[in-house]
Amino acid sequence: MSRFAPPLPARLAPLWTARSGREKGLLVLALVGVLAYAGHAALSYLPAGGEPFAAARPAPNLQRLPPITPVDAATWRSAAVEQGLALTRIEVTARGVTTHGEAASPKAFSDFARWAAQHGWWAVAWQLERREGQSLALAAHWRSQLERPASQPASGAESNSGPGSVPLDTTATATESR
Repeated sequence: MSRFAPPLPARLAPLWTARSGREKGLLVLALVGVLAYAGHAALSYLPAGGEPFAAARPAPNLQRLPPITPVDAATWRSAAVEQGLALTRIEVTARGVTTHGEAASPKAFSDFARWAAQHGWWAVAWQLERREGQSLALAAHWRSQLERPASQPASGAESNSGPGSVPLDTTATATESR
């Protein structure tokens, strides 16, 4: 063995000595490359300057999510009308928004769900039920966060949702009967 080589475990020493000089050089070069790549990968996730580690890099998928707009029953009702829905009840709670109404077609609900997603709200539970005639009864529950960690409080006003997000308005309730 070379005088600069570190001592190898007893099981690896015979395998190393059986290699030719060229193979040993390629293995050392591969080890240096792997260590350099691992070091670069580890350093690229460290925060720059004085910023805290948690704010170093948001996940790429989180950067592509639309910002969450505040809940406003009038805005939701007018958007529903534009998409072909007639919302009769909009309930806003700390756990999200619940809507009830009628749809002309499943496509109308799909278009409204697309509008809501562009404003940061996702339908996490919904039900479409065919009524007599052509209309569909609908009920949907919308959330601005797909998951809420158990450590966070249930109230939207106390949660720390991060930059660009608006906490849920837990005070507004709009009900309309026809």
